[in-house]
Amino acid sequence: MKFDSNRAWTDAMAAVRANREVLLALGGVFFLLPTLLSTVFLTDVQTRIMATMAQPEVLKQVMRENLGMMLAFGVGGGVAQMIGYLAVTSLISDRQRPTVGESIRAGLRALPSLFAVAVIVFLGVMLATVAITMLVAGLFALIGAPRAGSMVAVVLLMMALAYAAIKLSLVVPVIVNEGVRNPVGAMARSWRLTRRNSARLFGFYLLLTLGYFVLAITLTLVLAGPVMLLLGQGGFALMIMGVVSGAISAAASVVLAAVVAQTHRQLAGPTPEFAASPFE
Repeated sequence: MKFDSNRAWTDAMAAVRANREVLLALGGVFFLLPTLLSTVFLTDVQTRIMATMAQPEVLKQVMRENLGMMLAFGVGGGVAQMIGYLAVTSLISDRQRPTVGESIRAGLRALPSLFAVAVIVFLGVMLATVAITMLVAGLFALIGAPRAGSMVAVVLLMMALAYAAIKLSLVVPVIVNEGVRNPVGAMARSWRLTRRNSARLFGFYLLLTLGYFVLAITLTLVLAGPVMLLLGQGGFALMIMGVVSGAISAAASVVLAAVVAQTHRQLAGPTPEFAASPFE
């Protein structure tokens, strides 16, 4: 099936509008709240880091002293976002309009599979990085151009990661909608679904990414810029910035989950229940 980006976007926006109340709650709990908590508890750390950027030894000391807290918020926030993506996908894909609790339970049931996929992808990225770097850098070292080899290796690695990201972009809806709990099976299914549509998906995702950055920068400058100008780099200013960026990120995360869910629906074909119940 040929991927239609306009249809995917239109269907995603229709699904978001139809479920906006529940999506607002899910986005607040799993995307905005973790950002606000990290902002509240890490504002002092961020302020100290920014103040010691020109003092490497002091900066290292600050990083060592707060490494545990930063890791805890980083891992905790990542897990929360995983559950959020799964819950939003479940909600968008279920025409029965599940409650917040039902969507969260669906996300929790699918979490182990997504976590396993994340581990496999992480290990694959590490292996690919080592293999590409050693191969390309070694070949260029033989001809006396190690610096060029490093640059070529970085470019090839970025291209490989972008391609893999496109091919695995439907893993979440595959796990949630199709019930494929085997992480390798979910990755293989996503790879097959994106066949012959990789270039179209790349263009679509690239356009969405560029649109997000333009909108995020504009809103941040409009909403948080005046506060930063008045208050400088203090703790309160950083907190305001965290609130604004967290709200923008939460909205973008919900929209992204909806877009991916509708992309999967289009390429995989709707289930009978899915097809029988329109948005409006």
